[in-house]
Amino acid sequence: MKAKSAALHTCIYKKHKNGMGGVAIEEDTGLKINILETVEKFALDNDEVLVEEDLEKTGEIYGKIHSIVKHNTHNLTGVIQPYKDKLLLRVANPKFGNYLVIIKSYVKKIDREALFNCIIKTYPNDQQPYFEVELANAIGKVGEDQAYIAQLIEESGLPIEFSKAALDQARQLPESIEHHDIDNRVDLRQLPFVTIDGADAKDFDDAVYCEVEDGLYKLYVAIADVAHYVADGSALDKDAYLRSTSVYFPKQVTPMLPEKISNGLCSLNPHVDRLVMCCQMMVDFEGKIIDYKVYNGVIHSASRLTYTKVQEWIEENSLIPPELISSISSLYLVFQALLHSREVRGAIDFDTIEPMFVFDEQGMVQELQPRVRLEAHKLIEECMLAANVCVADFLIKNHEAALFRIHGKPPIEKFVALKQFLNSIAVPFDVKYEQLTPLDYATLLRQVHDHAQFPAISQAVLRSMQLALYSPNNIGHFGLSYSRYVHFTSPIRRYPDLLVHRVAKSIIAQQKYEYSRDLAEMGNQTSFAERRAEDLERKISSFYKCQYAKTHIGKEYHGIITSVVNFGVFVYIPDLMLDGLVHVTELGRDYFVFDDKKQLLVGRKSGIKFYAGQELKIEIAGVDMTKLFIDFKLVVE
Repeated sequence: MKAKSAALHTCIYKKHKNGMGGVAIEEDTGLKINILETVEKFALDNDEVLVEEDLEKTGEIYGKIHSIVKHNTHNLTGVIQPYKDKLLLRVANPKFGNYLVIIKSYVKKIDREALFNCIIKTYPNDQQPYFEVELANAIGKVGEDQAYIAQLIEESGLPIEFSKAALDQARQLPESIEHHDIDNRVDLRQLPFVTIDGADAKDFDDAVYCEVEDGLYKLYVAIADVAHYVADGSALDKDAYLRSTSVYFPKQVTPMLPEKISNGLCSLNPHVDRLVMCCQMMVDFEGKIIDYKVYNGVIHSASRLTYTKVQEWIEENSLIPPELISSISSLYLVFQALLHSREVRGAIDFDTIEPMFVFDEQGMVQELQPRVRLEAHKLIEECMLAANVCVADFLIKNHEAALFRIHGKPPIEKFVALKQFLNSIAVPFDVKYEQLTPLDYATLLRQVHDHAQFPAISQAVLRSMQLALYSPNNIGHFGLSYSRYVHFTSPIRRYPDLLVHRVAKSIIAQQKYEYSRDLAEMGNQTSFAERRAEDLERKISSFYKCQYAKTHIGKEYHGIITSVVNFGVFVYIPDLMLDGLVHVTELGRDYFVFDDKKQLLVGRKSGIKFYAGQELKIEIAGVDMTKLFIDFKLVVE
């Protein structure tokens, strides 16, 4: 153990799941500094902190929190707990830790099952080592899904109410487009555009049309012109920026924009005129984009279609209505061409199957069904990708700064770990890091598609990748194998798309776009909001999975090991679409040693091995709704 010279680092503090200590991550460098609970200065999860680097121990850096720069948490949720002459708040979030929280509000009646949202009035310090809060509102009973969702949203800092100014601005917008709005726009109302979305979709921000002209596909991707109604710096814009994305839960949505805009004026509903930004592309039969135009337009959608309906038409061409047969057929053909181009380019496609929750009349999870990704889904995806690439090129060629959607090359240490894992299961991957391309990953996934350990290999490849981000620094998109890429096609639900629309509209108007906020700062905010939304969606999904698993405790199932760690094996039950852990203590009467390189658990005496892809018979042993964890135990036959 050696002393190091003191250095202060600006970090985001990530608390451990049990609330005891955590890791401070420096924003600029990604440096990780371990923080023990005794030196965390009452910091909470995601607080911005100054950290003093202290010691290096066993190859890891340790430090202590010098001060808190900015609190991320302003609300706490929990239950009231009387203690002597005081009322305490027992915070529901395990990451909060064992801090003392005193309730300063008057409470007429104590309901020990009621979950309360509280506003932090005083943060702790060395002289006053406790939080002081005031009760804001009851959000339900402990264990109820809506209470849990409300708790998560409060803790995340996600705004759930629109400001009065934003709602007032939305109310003042017209119910339909006005005649003068169409001036100086390309009139596309004669073309039979269609929207293709899920059956339960309420907002339609993209419409497509395709025809064949002079031996090329003429593909139109029309996107709702949100920027026409949501001006930079307006009340609606400020609220949208704070959210930066819509958040989707199984039973509800927290939208980026008020419903009048998202489901009304900017939704490309059928049989009404709507303002759009259009990317018109000429695509050859090999899927190469020969030319494109970006312009302001107006459309009149001919039909609102669902993925299921379009899939039926793809499989049985004779079912397509006569008035749409030409366009739908051309859309399918251009999709096939773009898909061919994708495969040649080497874009990576994990094609994972996500669960869809089915609820009973009481609102409880009845079953999980696979959300199948149809060709109809892929058709729309390829059309949107093509438009995003063209618009990125449009901004670059016109020398405009922009928020690009970037995805860096996998870090070398994760690449090495992937190769070691593949080598341990005898899967060849003779690729050097310096020459690594997306095509190498895409080829690997195709080659192992029928391998017994395909789920584990797919997860290992995914874990080796970096996160995609928004940034003004265009480094390209590794996963999609694009040198330039932006998000343009969902301005109703993503702020970066709205921003790209504003820049594109300035180019069309032959003006230079002036950003009202620092572009790098907007990249950080929108990337943070995306991570926040993903975290919320993942936790809610885990809540419902645990709720469902509780109804199957004690039952036995066929399972497949998806990953191996030093404390056990994670197992997936295909019949239920559930994941859980068989703890190392449940694997048998032996001491199991973890082989990190080969990703194995090996019994020291028995030599029994547990590895990814292995099939097991397991029993659902228990469910922890607080930690959102499902415990399995091994069934020995």
